Amino acid sequence: MYKFLIFSLVFLAFSSCNKEKLKSPDAAFLVLDNVNVFTTSTQGSNSHKITDIWYYVDDNFKGVFPLGSPMPVLGSGNSKITCFAGIKNNGISTTRLPYEFYQAHIFNQNFEVGKTYTVSPTFQYVTSAVFPTEVIDNFDSGTGTGTKFVSVGDNPFYIISDVNQVFGGVGKSLYFTMTDAKPTTKIKTTTPLNLPVGGSTVYLELNYKCNQAFDIGVIAGGVDERLSLTINPSTTWNKIYVQLTAAVSTQPTYLFYEIYMKATKQTEAPEIFLDNIKLVTR
Repeated sequence: MYKFLIFSLVFLAFSSCNKEKLKSPDAAFLVLDNVNVFTTSTQGSNSHKITDIWYYVDDNFKGVFPLGSPMPVLGSGNSKITCFAGIKNNGISTTRLPYEFYQAHIFNQNFEVGKTYTVSPTFQYVTSAVFPTEVIDNFDSGTGTGTKFVSVGDNPFYIISDVNQVFGGVGKSLYFTMTDAKPTTKIKTTTPLNLPVGGSTVYLELNYKCNQAFDIGVIAGGVDERLSLTINPSTTWNKIYVQLTAAVSTQPTYLFYEIYMKATKQTEAPEIFLDNIKLVTR
């Protein structure tokens, strides 16, 4: 795996440039747009939030560009292009990195100086990625409160099918709220998970929509609650990659972990919607 983080400053420099500034008499341009993610039946939803492209020309790192931006390729002729899908780690703009669970998209392109080439890549998960079935849940097969999560707070959650509220307008999503009388809600996975420790990468992917903040973390050993991230309100459906590595690998480590989400009432009529939850490890 390439050592990407040393290039964070390069991203800031390149992303501030536009095509006019990058124009060169000896350059072609490459644009990656309409990006997709392919998933198998055991890998959960193909929803994604790829925001950047980290790219190499003939195995030489050339920079980081926002998705859809023109990327310069100096010279002409056939070149090997290697592109990594970049995300906002924990949804934070200042912590962008290539998502290590997506395979690089590699192809050859014959370039002609002055021309722009548009490619619509489909990324896939790396073959070493593990998707614990105890967490993968798009809630479409759930009825009532039947799901891979259980309520352990003051309020129950609901599996809803309102086309005006669910992710993508189809299927089902998980919904919970709070009241003044019962101001907290907490859910967790029904099955304890044996997760890799020692710094092994662990991510929780999910789609969400909410009008107030809520927390995500792990419960280690059934008693040790460890917060990983507080997710801020989003009035439209959003996708986030929550890194759980530190929460899982912090000493002391345990044989089993549970994923939790919880919220305390902050607005007059709180609403939190979740969908396409999945855990990805190695």
